[in-house]
Amino acid sequence: MMDRHFRLAQLDNFPDALDAIRQLEEHLSDQSGEDIALVAFASEDEQASQ
Repeated sequence: MMDRHFRLAQLDNFPDALDAIRQLEEHLSDQSGEDIALVAFASEDEQASQ
């Protein structure tokens, strides 16, 4: 298995992606009855292609 390294995804310029994450957090929180927070990570390998 390959070691993969991740960093926090920079989604500041992607309001649709942030909105989708917030909606999913709310949906999961409603279903579970607990506060749910999602975190977006990006593979370090993909950084070179950006």
